[in-house]
Amino acid sequence: MLVVLSDLHLTDGTSCETLDSGAFRIFTERLQDLAVRASWRSDGQYRPIPHIDLVLLGDVLDIMRSSRWLIDGPKPWSAQQSTEFCKRVSAIVSGILSRNLETTAIFKGISTRQTVRVPGMSPDGKPAFDDDLQPIPVRIHYMVGNADWPLHLSNPEMNHVRSAIVEAFGLNNSPERPFAHEPAEDADLSAAYRQHRMFARHGDVFDNLSYAGHRDRASLTDLLLIEGLMRFRFEVQHGFGEQLPASCQLGLQELDHVRPLVMAPVCLNQMMKISCPVTSLQYELKNCWDRVISQMMPLAYQLDRDNSFGVRDLEELGSLMKFRYQDEETWGRRIMNWLRKQGQSKSLSKKAMEECEFRNRRAKHIVFGHTHSDETVPLDASFADGYMLSQLYFNCGTWRRVYTPTCGNGDWREFLPSEKMTYLTFYRDDERQGAPYEVWSGILGTAPSPIRRIRVDGAQNVLTPKANPVFTPPLRSPGKSSSLGGHTIPTPPSPVYEPLGGPLRKSSESIRPQR
Repeated sequence: MLVVLSDLHLTDGTSCETLDSGAFRIFTERLQDLAVRASWRSDGQYRPIPHIDLVLLGDVLDIMRSSRWLIDGPKPWSAQQSTEFCKRVSAIVSGILSRNLETTAIFKGISTRQTVRVPGMSPDGKPAFDDDLQPIPVRIHYMVGNADWPLHLSNPEMNHVRSAIVEAFGLNNSPERPFAHEPAEDADLSAAYRQHRMFARHGDVFDNLSYAGHRDRASLTDLLLIEGLMRFRFEVQHGFGEQLPASCQLGLQELDHVRPLVMAPVCLNQMMKISCPVTSLQYELKNCWDRVISQMMPLAYQLDRDNSFGVRDLEELGSLMKFRYQDEETWGRRIMNWLRKQGQSKSLSKKAMEECEFRNRRAKHIVFGHTHSDETVPLDASFADGYMLSQLYFNCGTWRRVYTPTCGNGDWREFLPSEKMTYLTFYRDDERQGAPYEVWSGILGTAPSPIRRIRVDGAQNVLTPKANPVFTPPLRSPGKSSSLGGHTIPTPPSPVYEPLGGPLRKSSESIRPQR
């Protein structure tokens, strides 16, 4: 039996929140049930399965979503092989593991503490419920995606970072080798895929915004996230964050969940109308966003010249992401048209048909992650020697909050959140009475905020000017955080975690954001 999870996006808490550990306790219960059901064979007999392979298919630790990247020092797009870069990644990973102790303990319990147990087999081929439950060994394999790609670096100084992750999760990976991005980079993982006649990768290689031709370097998405969205929230906090309603501060945090990320200003525009009724503050937020994007784009052009991102019409993106002179009625649609020019698609099913494992018929199932949209798509059915081979594509979704545009608005201006949880299970030989696969997808609706929100959008005939006046926010003390109603905008913390294995102490590293 092989189980696939993807896109957990566990963070250090300096940028956004992650899914509660209770979701993974539910997963453990489901895994226990799956193991029992898989032990029933095609001949009607009950025989416990020998082991379980659990694949974490990338973006498990979200190293990129940390406000620590705003601190002066190496960035994801510079000095990837330097000691300073490895120390920064180590500090971020230390923060992630510290903040997600319960979640990592659940996975370690699955792999090393014999959490998954099933009844033994009685002489008549039935479950022996009267005997003690027997443990099922679980091997956890970690693959990298676009949010945790530094774990793929071959720099020996990254070994102690990988070692800490292996220890925290109880992984089957070797810390002495880079975590696999391609299945061929991990012999044990490739063998498990062959046994189950399936093939899986994260899927970031099909997204030119998140993959710049090689997995050991940063992409445009990393730049948009760090020098765009996180820089914007930092500027707001230290400029006029104290003046914002609590509901607006919450909304700024939620921007991190928007997919694709280039749609963030469209969602921000809608959020302001709902949670920030003061027109002057809306202007300040818009001008702050435009100023941050204007400062980011020269760096984007330079990085694209030096190390091509592989993105078309970068200049058009720079203008599309600014509020200035935008037509709100068509803004979202024009961004989606730009994404289509990049070859972006909501489904990667056509890319699955290009995989070698699909074309040579070795794999019955092709699995990707990355898009955060779970789906099952029949690809092909071939016949030979009286047998039929059915090939399907799966996307294993995500385990975090997702903002989805409403279908009743064709202009991509309304977004609604939900918590998503998806896993895939693949059986081999006669497991699960011969069933080839099983898909489980759960959606938890998010509770509405107790903070009162007032809608002041076009439904009340409020006209939005085409151009916004220039606004320069007042300077605030760097150490001062904005807070209203108990809610704050995340900021780089003053005590910076030491690299893994070292004591926690205040670092001499400055928290002044780099320009």
